[in-house]
Amino acid sequence: MSFLQPLLLIGLPLALLPLIIHLIHRNRHRTVDWAAMLFLIDARKMNKGMARLRQILILAMRVVAVAMLIFAASRPLSGGALSLWGGKADTIIILLDRSASMEQQILESGESKRLAVLEKLSDLLKKTGKSSEVVLIDSATLEPVVITSLVDLAAIPQTGATSTAADIPAMLQVASDYLTTNQSGRTDIWLASDQRESDWNPASKRWPSLRSDLGTSNNVRLFLLNFPERSAANVSIQISNVQRLRNPQSLQLIFDLKITRDSNEKYLEPVTVPVEFIVNGTRTVEEITLTDRETTLLGHTVPLGNGDQRGWGRISLPADDNLFDNVAYLVFDDPAPRTTVIVSNDPTTSKAITAAAGAPVELGAEYDTISLTEDAVAEIPWQETALLFWHAPIPPQGSIEASLLKQHVNSGRTLILLPPQDSRTSDSLLGFTWNAWKEGGTSPLEIGWWRTESGLLANTRSGNPLPIGDLKLFKVRLFESENQPLLTLESGEPVISKIMIDQSNTTAGQIYAWGTLPVDDYSSLASDGVAFFVMLHRALDEGAFAVSKARSRNASSGALADSISLNPLSTLQEVQIEPDLGAGAYEVSQSDSDTLLCALNRPYEEDSVKTVTSEGISSLLRGVEYRQISDELGSGSMLALEVWRAFLTAMALALIAEAILCLPPRPELEDSSVLRNPFISN
Repeated sequence: MSFLQPLLLIGLPLALLPLIIHLIHRNRHRTVDWAAMLFLIDARKMNKGMARLRQILILAMRVVAVAMLIFAASRPLSGGALSLWGGKADTIIILLDRSASMEQQILESGESKRLAVLEKLSDLLKKTGKSSEVVLIDSATLEPVVITSLVDLAAIPQTGATSTAADIPAMLQVASDYLTTNQSGRTDIWLASDQRESDWNPASKRWPSLRSDLGTSNNVRLFLLNFPERSAANVSIQISNVQRLRNPQSLQLIFDLKITRDSNEKYLEPVTVPVEFIVNGTRTVEEITLTDRETTLLGHTVPLGNGDQRGWGRISLPADDNLFDNVAYLVFDDPAPRTTVIVSNDPTTSKAITAAAGAPVELGAEYDTISLTEDAVAEIPWQETALLFWHAPIPPQGSIEASLLKQHVNSGRTLILLPPQDSRTSDSLLGFTWNAWKEGGTSPLEIGWWRTESGLLANTRSGNPLPIGDLKLFKVRLFESENQPLLTLESGEPVISKIMIDQSNTTAGQIYAWGTLPVDDYSSLASDGVAFFVMLHRALDEGAFAVSKARSRNASSGALADSISLNPLSTLQEVQIEPDLGAGAYEVSQSDSDTLLCALNRPYEEDSVKTVTSEGISSLLRGVEYRQISDELGSGSMLALEVWRAFLTAMALALIAEAILCLPPRPELEDSSVLRNPFISN
């Protein structure tokens, strides 16, 4: 319980006045024994117990009435955190989810989940945070901002809408680091989100340390303000695999279009949605019928004029419950060169990779391969390299080779680590280390599972899976790192994985570890060919974005940090203070290249409506004392409510009870048996 006027609670001892008056009243008169009254006293002894209980209850009601009056005058607050713990915090930390899914709104009022959160937290701060330090940490920037005055949170730029994703473990880690650095006292942490599983990231390696830090601190109180409500009817759109092709007659823009609708209904009726296409300012509308929850148009083609060799496009849906997932942007230009570099002392491995990487896939693109030995690393053309195969020992920390590999990845290009022949396991790169070899003996190692929904081994555009089950693995080198497995053995060890690196570098490329080689003694990757070819070219396409003049990135802090000047071609918002946090198409000038085109879109995982359950949250926060508050849009509830009326009601009830107890007992009727005595005559 908390109070807006806590100084008035000093008067609580006044509640004992009825008891003090009663004790004083008992000693006002001297007791004198009178023989004639002894019989009456003996007659009342039978009712002494009930009379004393009645007297105690009357005193209790009077004490309660005075106490309730003092509590009501102190303006008590209740609800949210205040129903679990009392007292004010020295520091209040607000962790705000600014992801695109938080823009789900009530279309009539325009109130989104993000705005509802800000309204409730602003009201809470005005009532309880006047003497506390208030710190805001938003999911888009992860930068602690001290709020010096209790203004409306919605008016602060760091609380605006974005097209980004959220990382709840990273937000909690920033809050924990802030508390440690500033040695804050009693702290309330308010985490506001829509409970999306992709934001909570249950597989993150941060959770064990967070549980340890938050669970052992006696001064930290954690409150979860959740809005898990799903939209009744929301449709989202995404585009991928954008290509500009030239045929003998004209230019064409080809891309994959994915439309998803979210609904609570089990069975969905077909619905036709008008989709607006704007390419270089030219607008067309096409109606697309949705027969299921998800519709994917592979290789959707938009004709271009002969003068549209480069440009931008915007594909959008009609307004619905979330305006931030109704639009997707693209940019296009001449196909980027696909240069693959193989660093290996094994000619057989180099030959297999060269044959697959040099085969053209995209019309009009240049495919080039360069094969070098370990002692010729200085000859790598780093600026032109889109994909690098490193079939060599991990370079030592601090070496020139290690720095060049990190720079290659940080610039947005792709790196694939192949297992070297030697058995050295001491060196590591970005947390990755090779372990021992595992062999199948007389029979191949059994394949257990592979990821089909995304990554290098995802199903083809037609929905057919890659023939991974036909692969034969004879030798696999195990490894250690924080990774996302793409292919595992039946025993669970990963064979092919995406290495998870620092998520703060939003423009970084991908690192993959392949635990086997495309050589007959190790696997059937090269001989079977299909899976190996598809994996290689998907990794090559990812790295080609970093050398292309038309690049697509996820909206995130720092996505446009490498630009000197920025010219918005089309954006989701008319005025955007932080352009790298919103979807849009931009013309970017850089110091080391010509003018580039860049498209920013919300991350794909933002369209996933799957939420983490209360049981899942309890597992992630095991050992941490927290309070979970679930709310809905339009509920109108507040986190801190004045409840003085309840105390006045309690006072009135206490006075009524006291009055009832003070009523004199009903007079006893004369014994009727005396009237029926036959010996008494009239």
